[in-house]
Amino acid sequence: MNPDSGLCAWEAPQEDFVYGVHHVQLSYPLRAQQALERFYNAVLGLPQLAVPGRPGLSFLAGGQRIDLLPYREAAGGARHAAPGLVQLALVVRDVDALRQRLLQQDALALDVAPATEGRRCYARDPGGNLIELLELPASSPAQA
Repeated sequence: MNPDSGLCAWEAPQEDFVYGVHHVQLSYPLRAQQALERFYNAVLGLPQLAVPGRPGLSFLAGGQRIDLLPYREAAGGARHAAPGLVQLALVVRDVDALRQRLLQQDALALDVAPATEGRRCYARDPGGNLIELLELPASSPAQA
């Protein structure tokens, strides 16, 4: 799709694979959880969501979800998980075909697997960022 076409995601032609952002995941030190909860909820006014099976915090920003995943810092400031972890989750049409396209371009794309929301595949962009390609069920509101 031409980015200058002015089309909204739901108006994208069927041959386009990606048609929206499902969620973004960021990390934070566990000690900052209360401050983050206050910032996103009270300061920014975003409603907090309960996402079963997901540690950390989740908020709704418009129609997109922001997930915040805690990591623990060891004594002396060493970290046990990657700070600044970012995952972009894209809502896609036909995750299998998109995975094949990525593999044909020599990109890293893991196997398609079931997920709570539908079916997904993880890939890496050229900068090493983690990208989740999520195909939602046809009955999902995000598909409309």
